[in-house]
Amino acid sequence: MNKKIIYGFLAVVFAVVGCKSGENKDGVVVPEQSVSVAKDSVVAVEKTEASVESVDSTKLTDNADKKSYEKVIIDTLIDGVKFKRYYFDIRTDELAEETMLVLPVDGNAAANKKIIDRLLDDYSFDADSIQQQLEAQFDAYASGNFAEEGDDYHESELLVYPLAVVEKKYVSYMLHSSLFWPSEQNHPQWADVYFMFDLNTGEIILQDDIFDASAENRQAVGVKIHDELVKFAGNEEDIFAEAGAELLNASFVFDDKGMTFFYQPYEVGPYMLGEPEVHLSKEWLEPYLKKDGVLYDYWFKN
Repeated sequence: MNKKIIYGFLAVVFAVVGCKSGENKDGVVVPEQSVSVAKDSVVAVEKTEASVESVDSTKLTDNADKKSYEKVIIDTLIDGVKFKRYYFDIRTDELAEETMLVLPVDGNAAANKKIIDRLLDDYSFDADSIQQQLEAQFDAYASGNFAEEGDDYHESELLVYPLAVVEKKYVSYMLHSSLFWPSEQNHPQWADVYFMFDLNTGEIILQDDIFDASAENRQAVGVKIHDELVKFAGNEEDIFAEAGAELLNASFVFDDKGMTFFYQPYEVGPYMLGEPEVHLSKEWLEPYLKKDGVLYDYWFKN
């Protein structure tokens, strides 16, 4: 599925303003901590002492205690690797917009930029000025400059965050985007896209880096995925995707146990199936891997 089509329903526009984060004497960015403000008031961000939060990546999208306006910018440790978390949440009578970007800052700056550019390729972000862009948007909303006259209430989300860091060498990412106009739609439109990156080089890991190139082997993996999708659905009639290599859809993650493929609503079955996931163990995958590829090297040569 073309990413441009997947993201086409999102209208995310950011203005760039001149603004810099402070640094302490050790060169650590001073995070701007959570600030909530009353509706239509001007936001004054409070500078704090440098600190780093350490979180479980599964807790990043917890939705408890939401405020009308909330801004969080903070260094974040996930599985021992440092990221910067930008979180902006605006909730008014006219709209609800939530943006969270958790982006790498550890190690190789050039590699980090490659990862950020790839993740945000479909959005109006510049990797070198993301914080300024986000703050400009937040300040515009907080001052009431956010909607065209006559706009109906709508909700949107853009959440980009790591699912896991693997051996401090690879990172899996999820990009969730959604848009909902209650006056026009029965349910939100959304897409969840998954990526794997090499943290040391910033290169995205593609299927061609993993699987043997032979059509026979890729067909075998696709047939196995189809069998697992049928198990997920409970019957074959609810899976309208054909068994075969086309089911290797490039939306996957891996860890030390195996590889998981993810599918969008309507991609392989009806909407009621939601977003099917298929996990294949490394033991099952071994015969179909490229012997000089990323996963064979990681799983069977270390």
